[in-house]
Amino acid sequence: MFKPFWLAVQFLSRFPSIQYDSVSAQEMGRAINWFPVVGAFIGLLLVLVAQLHLWLPSQIVAGLVLAFWVWSTGGLHLDGLADTADGWLSSSGNQQKALEVMKDSLIGTGGGTALVLMLILKWATLTIIIDYQVWMFLFLAPVIGRIASINLMPVTQYVSLNGIAQDMFLHLNRYVVWAWMLFLSIGMLWLTPFLFLGLMIVWFWGRWIMIKITGGMTGDTAGAMIEVMELAWLIGVVVILINPSLN
Repeated sequence: MFKPFWLAVQFLSRFPSIQYDSVSAQEMGRAINWFPVVGAFIGLLLVLVAQLHLWLPSQIVAGLVLAFWVWSTGGLHLDGLADTADGWLSSSGNQQKALEVMKDSLIGTGGGTALVLMLILKWATLTIIIDYQVWMFLFLAPVIGRIASINLMPVTQYVSLNGIAQDMFLHLNRYVVWAWMLFLSIGMLWLTPFLFLGLMIVWFWGRWIMIKITGGMTGDTAGAMIEVMELAWLIGVVVILINPSLN
């Protein structure tokens, strides 16, 4: 019963998990159901690391939280962001070339720039979130990123042949994916309608960009979506903290 859960932990993080001798495509598809749960576990640990603010300046704690965040995922989603940025800037509108560039293990100028900007912006927003001690918003960031990513799958063509996420894409349970999206939408509309609207705009923009680059989605663009949505959420939270009238 919990094999898909441990597969999700194994796929998305560096946390210890049960190792299996054989894994079916169907089990990989069911692992998607657990992606937001893994995100929640990461979010909980981020909040725990952030409690170092009791002894250290917020800028240092933000750096430690970010370092743990990157370590916990093994940089998997950052790698997807870098590959997507390289494909975007190097393909000149040629979707096949973009896919070939994204398969290259080397990081180009676009990918390096995207990584630096992402990490700087995350660190900057984390310092403010730690200053305000709004732990629920920090906890939700990895959850929102993973729900946004898996919700690409029912509505976006998978175009990376023999990609790492292909089995997951082919055997996902669309009803569970939509249930996660419904759960998130209801919760965010109750918590902060302003942020919900902003995130929807970012999600549709991100999906449009990835389709323009590759003709659909890949494991790399799914990882990029996680990073972009996490950052969009953090920036939105900071905007609300500074301008509470918007909430």
